[in-house]
Amino acid sequence: MQRLLGSAVIFTALASLPKFLSAEEIVISYAGLNEAFALWTAKEGGFFKSNGIDAQLVFMEGGRLSIQSLLSGHTQFMTGDAVSALTAMGGGADIMLLAAPKNILPIAFAVSKEVKRPQDLKGKVIGVSQIGGRAGEIARVVIKNMGLDPDKDVTYLAVGGTMSRLAALAGGRVQAAPIAIGQSSMAEQKGLRVLEMPPMPFISDALWSTRSYVEENPSLVYRTLRAYVGAIAAVLKDKPKSVAVFRQYMRTADAKTAQAAYDAYVKELDKIPIPNDRAIQMTLEISRRLSPRLADIDIEKHFYFVPIQRMREEGYIDRLYR
Repeated sequence: MQRLLGSAVIFTALASLPKFLSAEEIVISYAGLNEAFALWTAKEGGFFKSNGIDAQLVFMEGGRLSIQSLLSGHTQFMTGDAVSALTAMGGGADIMLLAAPKNILPIAFAVSKEVKRPQDLKGKVIGVSQIGGRAGEIARVVIKNMGLDPDKDVTYLAVGGTMSRLAALAGGRVQAAPIAIGQSSMAEQKGLRVLEMPPMPFISDALWSTRSYVEENPSLVYRTLRAYVGAIAAVLKDKPKSVAVFRQYMRTADAKTAQAAYDAYVKELDKIPIPNDRAIQMTLEISRRLSPRLADIDIEKHFYFVPIQRMREEGYIDRLYR
């Protein structure tokens, strides 16, 4: 599957990065606190700065707020999973997928003691943040991936965010609740069991911008991606520094939680951050349930992987890992 931006954007190959008179300012939002290692490292490791970029990172809870900020021009890039972005595309948002380093769904289920394997979830109540939303649809697909019927074998109860789901589980209101793998140690500290799921292809961490911004700022987009790709290598190669960055942004002194979050993030982290076809199709399956209009959209027109493909061809990515 060839994924290139249309002829409206012509990527200018940069033989070498120029000397910058002053750093160009950008604002990048992130919604997931366990899926932003590469972004934080790009900032704290000096990768943005070395590419002539002054990047401000802003936490925005929820994909909807991130997308609204991106479309309004208050931010120039955003990171997060693809479902919120694809759903916005179904509503007419012209945004572009630039990179996707995590293409496996990093999810586990915190469960009650009687649940020892996925099949034991049959007949149980699953705690989710909301019914019919992004998280609920992801839970349905995970249940289906276990070999169960997501509409007949389990029921769902909307109980809120992670801490509320864990509380509902501890109190017996539900028997299972999906959590990020990086939060497994948190669940175990509360005396709960954690049931890891079979790996499922899914675009769980990605970098996005608008088509207009990409077309108007090809050099800046290239340098932003260069910093991002460099930071991915740094995360993979230097665990102590990456964990320290996590603890800085999460404001936690709990070394065990930080280590677990790091281990979950680097598992299946792609050195060349271009999603595979299976991850794209699974993410589309979930997104189309939330936005049926996506069925009429040529999704490849919203992929812009030319800069990363260029870095790979020029040997930049290989050099990062020597």
